Amino acid sequence: MRRLALAFALVAALAAPARAALTEAQLAAVGLFPPPGAALPRDLALVDETGRAVTGAALRSGRPAVLVLADYTCRTLCGTALGLAAAALERTGLAAGTDYDLLVLGIDPRDGPAEALAMKAARLGASPLAARARFLSGDAAALDAAQAALGYRAALDAAADEYAHPLGAFVLTGEGAVSRVLDGLALSPEELRLALAEAAGGRVGRFVERLRLLCYGLDPARGVYNGLVKQALAAGTALTLLGLGAFVLALNRRRRA
Repeated sequence: MRRLALAFALVAALAAPARAALTEAQLAAVGLFPPPGAALPRDLALVDETGRAVTGAALRSGRPAVLVLADYTCRTLCGTALGLAAAALERTGLAAGTDYDLLVLGIDPRDGPAEALAMKAARLGASPLAARARFLSGDAAALDAAQAALGYRAALDAAADEYAHPLGAFVLTGEGAVSRVLDGLALSPEELRLALAEAAGGRVGRFVERLRLLCYGLDPARGVYNGLVKQALAAGTALTLLGLGAFVLALNRRRRA
């Protein structure tokens, strides 16, 4: 039922009316483009959802980590994508805080611990994963440094007060190096388990493909949802249909019993 609820949330988010003020050229620059040797900087000065100061070095626990960059006040896909990631992680058979870490970093320097805590509560609830996950925020200098080091490119639509940004998840080695970059709306437990195993072994990938799945509203040049968001909508619709089918099948079985 949780996956079904997430699917409905995804469709609802994409169906909501949106305005776009960014140009096609600005949107083309948004994406994940990890440079060779991409890693989370050791000297980052951040705070977690409790207001406690933390550095990039302190986040290197020796365990592999899934790092998601999100807009804590996003009105479109960030929360849903995070919920999908959490659901997939919980089904890997791995234990958060023992086998891996979940790190979430806000991309808006105006957001702080309060916004981070609100998203954590809304998307993870009181789950065991929530007890181990860290939701981080920082000032503009820290966030710029993190995004540059990771090859994460976003753009602020000031008129709509929203970010166009990539929807992806970094899988980091225990030393903070980027091992894999995964599609934020297509995470599976099997893919995550394999990626975390590779990262635990210190594998660092060669980033030939660049991820361009965006969290944003409309394509301003065409007045419609951009093609990548259409793909996300199609994925959400498919998940919804699968969930409804499973629900109907379960009801039929109960009636026969």
